[in-house]
Order: sequence, then structure tokens, then C-alpha cells
Amino acid sequence: MTQFAGGEEGREGLFTSLKNLVATLLAIGKTRAELLVTELEEEKFRLMSLWAKAIGAAFLLALGVVMFVCCIALAFWEQRVVVFGIFAVLFVGSGFLLVRSLQRQASQPSKMFKASLSELEADMAQLRRYRDRPE
Repeated sequence: MTQFAGGEEGREGLFTSLKNLVATLLAIGKTRAELLVTELEEEKFRLMSLWAKAIGAAFLLALGVVMFVCCIALAFWEQRVVVFGIFAVLFVGSGFLLVRSLQRQASQPSKMFKASLSELEADMAQLRRYRDRPE
């Protein structure tokens, strides 16, 4: 009769262990999901800030360049066609250089979710060590 009671206690211990394991795994998953959401929000705000600054800078630079070209054209009124032609070549060349730079940057891998992925790798390594340890 005591063996039966001990068997019941063993089952209860097993179910308690299993429940604790599931609770731990859920807690780990929740923590990782929260980390991912935080990283997404940070990246969103960073990108929005970058876009706002880039658009503002592009607008002001374009306005400044147009004003500069007009001033040069007024200063050399007799050769205004040559002045506009030279600046057109400079603008198109600069545009092509920027496109090449964008292509190079777009081809590089993103570092987004790097912290989350490293945490998940650490979790997986810890679970493997726990699974593979001798008992």
C-alpha cells in the first residue's frame, strides 16, 4: 500500500515538475516576445527620426543648390546655358553616386533583432546543456 501511495506522490511530483517546466518556457517566451516588441518600437522611432531628418535635409539642400545655381547663372549671364549644363552634369553624376551608395547599403544585412536572436541562441544552448547532461 505504501508503494501505491509513493507512486501517487511520484506522479504528483512529475506533474508539478511538468507544470513548472511549461510555466518556465512560457515565461521565457513572453520575455523574448517583449524584447522583440521593444526592439521593433525602438527601430520604428529611429527610422522615423532618420526619415524626417533626411527629408528636411534634402529639401534644404535642394533649395540651397537651386539658389546657388541661379546666382552663378546671374553672375555669368552671357554663358548661362553652359553654367546650367555644367551643373546639370554635376547633379546627375551626384545622383548616380548616391544610387550606387544606396545599393551597397541595401545589400548589407540588417542588424535588426540581433539582441533577440543572441538571447534565443543562449536559451537554446542552455536547454541543450540541460538535456544532454548525465543524470
